[in-house]
Amino acid sequence: MVQNGSASARLVFPAGRQSELKLVIDELHDALSAATGASLERLPWEPDRPLPSPAIVVGTAMDFPEEAKAFGLDAMGPEGVAVCTSRGRLWLLGNSPAGVSHAVYMFLEELGFRWYFPDPVWTVTPHCRDITVQIRKVEQPAFAWRRIWYGWGPRTPQLQKDYDAWMRHNRQGGAFRVDCGHAWERYIPVKMFDSHPEWFALVKGKRQPPQLCVSNPEVQQQFVEAVLEYLRRHPEQTMVSVEPNDGGGYCECPNCRAIGNGSVSDQVFFLANLVARAVQKEFPGKYVGLYAYAHHADPPSFALEPNVYVQVTTGFRYTKLSWEDQIRAFRQCGAQVGVYDYFSVYPWDWDLPGAAKAGRDFELATAIRNYHSLGLSTYDAESSCNWGPNGPGYWMAAHLMWNPQQDAQSLFEDFCTKAFGEAAAPMRRLYTRWSRGERFSPRSLKLAMEDLDAAYRATSAPEIVARLDRVAMYLHWLRLWLEYDQSSRHNQWNRLVVAPPEEIIARAKECVVFSHRIMDTGLIHTFPMLFSSWFDERFRALTLVEGFNLREAHKAWTAQKQNIPTHEEVTQFRQEDLKRYADLQAVEIEGRIWRGPLRPVTDLVPDAVASWQETKSALPAIESGEIVFQGRAGEELTISWQPFDKGHTISCDWTLRTEETIVATGHVEAPKGEPAQATVKLPQNGVYTLNPGTDFWRAARVDIGNRPFVFRAARADTPGAPKAVPLRFWLPAMNERLYFYVPQGTRHFVVGIVSGGDPWTQLRINTPDGRVIVDDRVLAGSEISVIVEEDQRTYGADSAMANHSILPSAQQSVEVPNGTDGQIWSLQLSGLRCVVELYDVPPYLACSPQTLLIPEDAVFHSQSDGSRKVDYD
Repeated sequence: MVQNGSASARLVFPAGRQSELKLVIDELHDALSAATGASLERLPWEPDRPLPSPAIVVGTAMDFPEEAKAFGLDAMGPEGVAVCTSRGRLWLLGNSPAGVSHAVYMFLEELGFRWYFPDPVWTVTPHCRDITVQIRKVEQPAFAWRRIWYGWGPRTPQLQKDYDAWMRHNRQGGAFRVDCGHAWERYIPVKMFDSHPEWFALVKGKRQPPQLCVSNPEVQQQFVEAVLEYLRRHPEQTMVSVEPNDGGGYCECPNCRAIGNGSVSDQVFFLANLVARAVQKEFPGKYVGLYAYAHHADPPSFALEPNVYVQVTTGFRYTKLSWEDQIRAFRQCGAQVGVYDYFSVYPWDWDLPGAAKAGRDFELATAIRNYHSLGLSTYDAESSCNWGPNGPGYWMAAHLMWNPQQDAQSLFEDFCTKAFGEAAAPMRRLYTRWSRGERFSPRSLKLAMEDLDAAYRATSAPEIVARLDRVAMYLHWLRLWLEYDQSSRHNQWNRLVVAPPEEIIARAKECVVFSHRIMDTGLIHTFPMLFSSWFDERFRALTLVEGFNLREAHKAWTAQKQNIPTHEEVTQFRQEDLKRYADLQAVEIEGRIWRGPLRPVTDLVPDAVASWQETKSALPAIESGEIVFQGRAGEELTISWQPFDKGHTISCDWTLRTEETIVATGHVEAPKGEPAQATVKLPQNGVYTLNPGTDFWRAARVDIGNRPFVFRAARADTPGAPKAVPLRFWLPAMNERLYFYVPQGTRHFVVGIVSGGDPWTQLRINTPDGRVIVDDRVLAGSEISVIVEEDQRTYGADSAMANHSILPSAQQSVEVPNGTDGQIWSLQLSGLRCVVELYDVPPYLACSPQTLLIPEDAVFHSQSDGSRKVDYD
């Protein structure tokens, strides 16, 4: 096709589709020209003329039926593509104009073109003087609808243009366009409440919007007619949504309660069925769509019409069914089923690395493969315009939606090597760390800065340096946000106690101005951060500054310069970033875990216990946590709850389990400030885990008698694992010393203080010979932690924020001095409501060295380093 930079082939397309295919023809022409320097002649072709050879032939199967059939396109669906060479020609054919587009960009990918992120800086153009092709690829997408879309949308012309191009280049969209979003307002708007209050839900004896009284015949008639009219006005629609308005407040009138089994699901799907029958009558083959979501996550008690399409959401699942059982149940009702996923939701992940599902690339890849294996036919992914932390995941997801069998590691490697060339190794390290879902912390930020600095030293290629500059902008933004957030911390009395008001305001301004400047890069989701109600939440500490007008400041700050930082500016602030964190100790979290049974340290490493002189044990009060101990069959266990002080009340639902089997549950209650007690007979020998059910203002010292026991101090929300109970001490004192084991061969470990303090937490770590390894005041938590905790208190177990957020953390890196591994160390804390996590040492804390339990394989090594590392692939 191209030899030594000179075109030997022509670019041929049907003359009758010149306008329809213009965009993809132009992009194909320009891409080949950019790669080779050659300009291929465009040749509109009439069917009565012979086809030239050599040629690149672009068109639909209808235009070239003989070739399409020979390639097997007739066995493919509407998005089927053929990228095939035959008789001196390269054929880029599709079963539809969309299929033609897919074929063009699939071919360009074969040549080495990539469109990793929407920002054109992330477009990779190969450079070659010659192009010779021998290929045969005939494919169709695994999901009939594929959409990665932004909550709040692309909010500038540049973001919209870049997003549209990225969607096209990465074969998003589809022939089966899904419409399942919240829609009752579309047909019976809330403004009709004044004239027809009886059309709206009866809640606690009072009619109120936004939900409808679906049993009302007038509502049914109005709704059905509005849906049909919508389809008459939009004949291109293959599906129309009948999804309720967001939120709760469903009708409680006797007639609605009489529908099916009286559930919200039966109300919602009853109306869906009613509309579906009317749609099928007037528009055969068209669908009504809705979610299995929140209050109607459960399937109805009756069959669904064949033209009801249900997207099952991966969040807001107010159902006791497992994900797989939920899908099975909807299928049994007769529905066709797709998935509505949450790749990134701004008030869940806040643009932080590893906090969104999209940022955890391999977890995401596994999920997509699983959804396809379950037979789900469409894929909607609510996302954010935050390509800084989530870009590789979005790009990988787009490819896996087309073909879930692609190897995720190969896709990740493709991104690292082609986007960064000689700088691939340090950037692979950076993105791998983020993909593990580690908590964001100053430690992880410094490691990322060091990786980026190594990447700059490895390359001078201008296009790669431009991409590194984008990553540098994102890391700088993380630093600006972190420093504002830390400076603006307040105590429980809402007094700013870390920095003076003028410093807090200056840091807020710097963060806001920079966030606006990088908006068009798509690195962070600037719109909700600066221009939605979440601005008030994220910068709420500014309202504590006396006389400060947040609205006026917002107006002034967002009016300042909005140009994307230049390379020179990036170089300057990158050096400042490195200097700012120069003295911070930062080690990697290696992901060491132990699987062996817990045994008393006195049995396993008696010398380590002997290293400690006589110690006094004190029992700290916990707000939440799990207590692990050994028990014997038939033994009577007495559990005692002593409230932290007279302000705390014992009202606790407790659970006792072995492994994952619950063996006893109960409830204890006592007057405010008074203790409580429960007794249970243990059914077997083994290790037990007690969740005492303590909570906010229900903190207690929980005693299980004179026996070895430990508090589990592992991370409670490890991505991909079931949620556990975080270890949160209420108000530990420095004299309540805790003990943990550092296995032999350990070079370093990390102690995390996720939240707590008022706002400071004092942390001290000692070796058995009395050396103080750490003695520091830690500023843990963030405004994000406060927002999430408030949401959890409001919605309890249904809090989507709490269920999906990965909170940032303070993380103390600890180097292990020679000769102190294989020993018991001590940890002391002083701070209000501290959440503690241990990484790369067994995550168990005891009240004395003698009562410590540790995993057997922390001593008897299963590997040379005494542990197993997490397999993140």
